[in-house]
Amino acid sequence: MQKKLWPTAVLAAAFALPSALPGVASAENTAAESTSVLAETTAAAPADTVIPTSAVPAAQTAEPTKTDTASQAADTSATTGEQIPNPMVPYTSYREMRHVLGFRPLVLPRAEGYALTEAYIIDGTVADMRYTSRYGDPAKRQAVAIRTALASSIQGQDAETVATALSGIYSVQWQPLKLSDDAVLFAKISDTSFVACWVQDNTLFACEGENFNQWDFTHRIVYDLMDVTQHYYAEE
Repeated sequence: MQKKLWPTAVLAAAFALPSALPGVASAENTAAESTSVLAETTAAAPADTVIPTSAVPAAQTAEPTKTDTASQAADTSATTGEQIPNPMVPYTSYREMRHVLGFRPLVLPRAEGYALTEAYIIDGTVADMRYTSRYGDPAKRQAVAIRTALASSIQGQDAETVATALSGIYSVQWQPLKLSDDAVLFAKISDTSFVACWVQDNTLFACEGENFNQWDFTHRIVYDLMDVTQHYYAEE
């Protein structure tokens, strides 16, 4: 069946997100920190240096998986021998990513206690920002991956298809989840891994977390990110 492009109004209705989050203080300082995280984190890295790989599960992840690295620069076609470029291009500059994409990728505020480890643009349209907790046993540290895209760049027959296409997470059951007065599409990947997807006007967001319990992921990570998106991605 041929996929069709869903208008932003339909996506917004499917995700059932209101335009404002009542009872939440302004996120101005948080967003100011957020937009500088990538540049500060990667300031010491040369332009051709890839930020170290973060541990994000790949078992149920669509291609390209979240364990893809810049070393997988191209695949060779078995039939033609043609070089196929890797759709994931690593970046070390937030400003450059913003210039290429034409919008600001959503980032995780530094105050949350996570360090940026990788940043990619996928197919020239999707920002993929990956973080790892600064604290705890390195083998068990929490990992977060955030994807941002314009709604016009993601095609799907319904909200669940759009969420799958953006997040790259397949074989999960998407379902609405209420967070305060708002709702997101939410799916459980495993007992310690979860993913959420939501829309703010014409921008789509997906967030995946590993080594979390559900409450911490939804109420401490996703809720805070939604606060940022509702303040800084809403159209005038």
